[in-house]
Amino acid sequence: MQGLSILIPVYCDSCVEQVKVLCRQCRGLQMPWEIVVADDGSPIDKASLNDEVAEMDGCRLIKYPENIGRAGIRNFLAQQAHYDTIIYIDAGMMPSEHFIDTYVRHIGKADVVVGSIRVAKEHIDLSNLRCKNELRAQRRTSVQKRNLNPYANFHSGNFMIRRQTMLDHPFRGEIKTYGYEDTLFGKGLAEKHVSILHIDNPLYFVRFEPNARYLEKTREAMLTLYTYREELQGYSGLLTLVSRLQHSHLLRITMWITMWITRLTKDALTQSLSGNHPRLWMYNIYRICCLSAYYIENKQF
Repeated sequence: MQGLSILIPVYCDSCVEQVKVLCRQCRGLQMPWEIVVADDGSPIDKASLNDEVAEMDGCRLIKYPENIGRAGIRNFLAQQAHYDTIIYIDAGMMPSEHFIDTYVRHIGKADVVVGSIRVAKEHIDLSNLRCKNELRAQRRTSVQKRNLNPYANFHSGNFMIRRQTMLDHPFRGEIKTYGYEDTLFGKGLAEKHVSILHIDNPLYFVRFEPNARYLEKTREAMLTLYTYREELQGYSGLLTLVSRLQHSHLLRITMWITMWITRLTKDALTQSLSGNHPRLWMYNIYRICCLSAYYIENKQF
């Protein structure tokens, strides 16, 4: 059915203010629209955070009975959507002033249209590791650069796609751990020759998880990266580094050095990154140490 479905997966977070802004932008559209929020099995103490959404005109709130992960809940949302064009956005982020209109103007220009992710200037917090990392990514990923390698630069936090394309090429639902489900999705689109266009249509971070929680998510992402390392070759700078070390027969030495560095500095590194003055170069070392640990544990060197 012709129209626009805006899909928001959420877990232990509120997207009420976000939905209110999106509703205001949608009311002027010359097409049917809906906003569907799917709670991915949040625990009881968080399950009511978005109950207000169910009372808003044009909105639906669906509470999935169990947590099925970032990939699974996105696939579920596509099945629940009523209209033939869908927009996915991450919960808790705020759209730019003409966010919906900009996407509508790009309907039909590609099978997948990917917007931008930015940090709102008034919410910049240089004591927050996630904030600093997102600011670095923002500087490095202009629209022009993203379109040079559109599939590798795909991200699932802000994009528009034909519903049938999504149903034909879903996310890898077996991925339960955090991270890289969008990278694998982008790779799948490349293999199927699905067209992608990147545009400057920002969705803004307005809040960030604490540093300690972001480090937990990073460790989980490194596990995902290790698990799908064969498929993600060429789509991850860290894996490219490991591959080069393997080809130069330096991987074994590097892994043991990394293991000892990790044992000697892990607590200090974690404590520093969890504090009020996190350093991105230390965060890079942390990621390398986490990934290397999985290779060492499984004797993959």
